[in-house]
Parts: sequence; C-alpha cells; structure tokens
Amino acid sequence: MREIFNMINQKPEPMTILISLAAALLLSVILYGAYRLANTKESYQPQFAVTLVTMALISTVLMDLIQSNLALSLGMLGSLSIVRFRTNIKDTRDIGFIFWSMAIGLAAATQSYFIGAAGSLILACVMIGTKKRAAKQAAMLMVIRGSHTDLDKMQELVKEQTESVKIRAKNILAESFEIVYEVQLHEEKGNQIIEEVFSMGGIDSVNLLAQNNG
Repeated sequence: MREIFNMINQKPEPMTILISLAAALLLSVILYGAYRLANTKESYQPQFAVTLVTMALISTVLMDLIQSNLALSLGMLGSLSIVRFRTNIKDTRDIGFIFWSMAIGLAAATQSYFIGAAGSLILACVMIGTKKRAAKQAAMLMVIRGSHTDLDKMQELVKEQTESVKIRAKNILAESFEIVYEVQLHEEKGNQIIEEVFSMGGIDSVNLLAQNNG
C-alpha cells in the first residue's frame, strides 16, 4: 500500500515537465492553425485562438500537478466543480475546440504523444472539412420604393440577382409602392443589384438592411 501511495505522489522530473509543455505547445500549433482555417474571416476570433493555446498549456500544468500529489488532485476536482462559465458560444464547433485543447494537455502531461498528434491531425481535418462557407451573407432586407415601374419585371430581376428571395411586405398605393424582400446574395452583388433596380426607372430608393437576429 505504501508503494502505491509513493508512486501516486511521485513528482515528475523537471525535464519531463519541460518536454510535456513543449509537446503541448507543438500540438497547439496544429490546433491554432486548424481553428484559423476552419473559420471565415468574419467568424475568426484571434483572442479565442490564443485562449485555446493557453488552455492546452494550463491543462498540461494542471495534469503535472495532479499526477504528483493525490491530495492536490482531490482538491482540484473539488475546486473545479464550482467553476461556472457564462460566455455564450456562437459557433457550436467552438466547444469541440475547447475539448480538443484540454485533450492536448492530457496527452502531453501523460506522455501520450502519438495519441495527441494523431488525434490532433484527425480533428484538424474534421474541423477544416466542416468550415462554414463565406460566399453568402446572412439574409438581408431589401426595401424598394418607387412610383411607376413594372413590378413583375422588378421581381424577376431580384430573383436573378439573389440566391433566395421572399416577399415580406408589399404596400401598393395609387401613385407609389413599397416592397420589402428578404434576400440572400453574394457580398459583391450588393451594389450591382441596386444599380440594376435603379436602371429600370421609376425607382425612388433601394435600401439593403441587415436583419437584427438578436
């Protein structure tokens, strides 16, 4: 029993700790690169990417501490049980990156370098392969106001220039009209569709509005 207790409380060598931290840092490079490539320019968060690397190193340090002291490991479990994270996760895949970061720390601290490297490469392929495409913007509202124009022709024009279109409101008066479309279009086509709608004549204003999805 005493041998088992001494083995549990055996402290890792300083060189072993340094090697585990270096391994965690190298594996974090894969994690950092995968996070950058798996996100679009709009969704990429530099601070979160740095936090992932930091979490991997912190997990390694915590594992080294827990392995060296049984009492400390029990106290650590008790303290972590009261921690609450209230930050909203915008992309559900970010949860995967967080657990990946923790797994790097576990693999590095237990000298399971092959598992850490193989798992990181596979996860990188999965995360990059499920990257969200940036070709389309979120749905926007297009408000067109005018007086005398061919409404059917205008609607056909809007359909041709957008990925999808829905009529949200239509207000037709004797001398004017206002039509609200919900459209989804490529970013570079925003100005083009406005110019083509104005070229029809009889158009007073065209507004593209981002929807507040709160």
